[in-house]
Amino acid sequence: MHTPWIPSSIALPHEGQPVEFVLDHRQIAIEGTYTRQVFRSRWTSYEVERVGTWRLADLLHARDHAAA
Repeated sequence: MHTPWIPSSIALPHEGQPVEFVLDHRQIAIEGTYTRQVFRSRWTSYEVERVGTWRLADLLHARDHAAA
């Protein structure tokens, strides 16, 4: 079950939480973590201002990717 999308202007995840996030004016979710006040993906990091919405990552889905 997926958690609801949260606008980054309203709330931010806790440090180190696995998240999915969508950049402003985009439609594809990126998997990553929220660390040191930025959203980090596998390849790069994005300032909070660039992220439109986020949600906590589905833990079962995140574990499947970690095992791969």
